[in-house]
Amino acid sequence: MDLLTKREREVLLLLADGLTNQALASHLGIAQRTVRAHIYKIVQKLELKSRTEAAIVGDRHRTLLTSDMT
Repeated sequence: MDLLTKREREVLLLLADGLTNQALASHLGIAQRTVRAHIYKIVQKLELKSRTEAAIVGDRHRTLLTSDMT
């Protein structure tokens, strides 16, 4: 998880909550295009195959991701 920026960790946690790109964008106050870019980078950095895998990883590592936010 150290590879991810703070914003990417935020996106990953919200993705793990099941938010759509539109909901993520609204929650974070950014464009959907930016959300897609963050998700793409997360998938790439963690060597995953999909946003679904990213959501699962985010959920499984929620405690670690949350502690990294402080």
